[in-house]
Amino acid sequence: MRARLAIVAGGLLAGILLVAVALPSGAGARKQRKFVIGRHNLVAPLVIPANPRPGPVPHCRRPRLSCVRDTVARLKQREARLACDHRAVFATTYRVLSQVMVRTLRANPSFFRRPRYLFFEDSLFADVYMANSRAWDQGRRVPPAWQVAFETAAGGEVNAAQDMLLGINAHVQNDMPFVLAALGTHTRGGRSRKPDHDAENEILADAYDEVTSEVKRRYDPLLDVTNSPLTPLDDAAGLELVKGWREDVWTNANRLQAARTPSERAEVVEDIEANAADEARVIAAVPQPGYRPQRDSYCAAHNPDA
Repeated sequence: MRARLAIVAGGLLAGILLVAVALPSGAGARKQRKFVIGRHNLVAPLVIPANPRPGPVPHCRRPRLSCVRDTVARLKQREARLACDHRAVFATTYRVLSQVMVRTLRANPSFFRRPRYLFFEDSLFADVYMANSRAWDQGRRVPPAWQVAFETAAGGEVNAAQDMLLGINAHVQNDMPFVLAALGTHTRGGRSRKPDHDAENEILADAYDEVTSEVKRRYDPLLDVTNSPLTPLDDAAGLELVKGWREDVWTNANRLQAARTPSERAEVVEDIEANAADEARVIAAVPQPGYRPQRDSYCAAHNPDA
């Protein structure tokens, strides 16, 4: 009898151990949600889910303001690593914009109609930027607009305002349509998320002076000329340019979602990449030969990460 009890008890113990191993630690029977976009699908053009819906993404499993704070921390790390590498200009631009978003949402939590979606979007957008940057460092393929931006930064014969605009162009015009398409441009009930997309333009406008001041302080005194407060019409034109790009982003995100065949999707991807690359070439087309030593010397003396 004791032998039978021992066998039964041993079987029960083994079953309990098997169940404990099978369950995720601390999760009980609760099933973990998969990423909307996985870690190996972050270099644009992204592979978009068949039924796009907002949900967990790398670095943002739960949609909270902490996701945006995490973006700020990752961008600070990238700034520090790049120091006076001209690619750091966009990292700073992106970091300041993200900080202004955090500040805006702390002051006004209802700034966006659906902030949970925006938290996922912000984090996934940063993931794509980081992935494109890693791909370039590893010699892998990046979208043409990023190739122009990275090659121009390596050449060093433009000013920081051009580096800043090259980064914005590549990330917004090329990357953002895929991010929005992956998360869905409409709610489950069919309502457009466009109002929140447009509300982000207000954050861009609020952050503009802060961004240009920080880029000038760290990298290039020429921004006093290219983005001078004495020429506000130039600033307004720049903001309108980016606003127009973001309108095209929305259109292209919906085109990506509407594509039903591989050939249809390939056509949309080609349009997105070609348009962003054309803009990049225009931005980079006015070099300043011999300016790099002056700019790098300034950065070495003023950049806290140098």
